[in-house]
Amino acid sequence: MLFGVGSALALTPAFAAFTSDQDSSTPIVMMAFVLLCGVLCFFAPTIRRALGRGFLMLGSSVFALPISVFLLSGRAASEVIGTAEEGSEVFAAVGAGLAGVAVTGVATFFGIIIGSIFLIIGLILSLGGQREVVVIEDKRRQEPTTN
Repeated sequence: MLFGVGSALALTPAFAAFTSDQDSSTPIVMMAFVLLCGVLCFFAPTIRRALGRGFLMLGSSVFALPISVFLLSGRAASEVIGTAEEGSEVFAAVGAGLAGVAVTGVATFFGIIIGSIFLIIGLILSLGGQREVVVIEDKRRQEPTTN
């Protein structure tokens, strides 16, 4: 469940970008992420695979953080430009664009680094593990000798 909460928190900017004043479905979608992650981890065959699935879900959500923040900065820029006084729309657009680039850049820096780390941990935990290797020694084979 903790991985689901982290995934929902990482995608909060995207949820905020698509939410309006009358919309109340955002908490339901966030709870669906938490429950989905809980179900995926609960039905894993081992605790190692459960942790791997949790890290994969969290890593993919954090890796998508730049897109999520980009959506939110676009929504904020739209609202700022829409409420700007007449004659200052250009300055509002430039300021909103620069702020959007700065926030998206920071989110990209952290999202790609931390998301990649979580994805690699998840892949190692989900796909890794002990592999049984059987070595068969053939006694019929003779090493060549020199006379």
